[in-house]
Amino acid sequence: MVQELGTKDLGTYEYVSRVYNENIQLPDYKLPRSVEDGSQVLFNTDVIKLTMEIEDQRVQKITIETPKPQSLEYMRVFEGFEFGMEALGNWINTYNRSTVMHIKTGDVVNGILACYDTNKDNFLTVSLTRADDSKK
Repeated sequence: MVQELGTKDLGTYEYVSRVYNENIQLPDYKLPRSVEDGSQVLFNTDVIKLTMEIEDQRVQKITIETPKPQSLEYMRVFEGFEFGMEALGNWINTYNRSTVMHIKTGDVVNGILACYDTNKDNFLTVSLTRADDSKK
């Protein structure tokens, strides 16, 4: 049996997409049931670009890019991952710090590192990866 939740990654694509899709409230932003390995752009709208790095069907990194970090679409997409990773509400202060101060910052919840980088034009890039235990 394959271990769905990873200790060195974010889990199998099947697991990550399933828990995300169970929590996303916007049908247009559902993830496909399966994808190939590699760098996959799963959706790219005028509001959100979502990319996943996948190796051996395991999600190594999720990147969300948006020119509208206060949009409903961004909030719902991020919440889909946040709820699925049982990190509800924990990353909001980090998000606020980045979007208000236009800085790069990050925080670890349940072993998952969320890095936020908001530039002076209010363009937000968020990445989710497994936290590196060797840096503790």
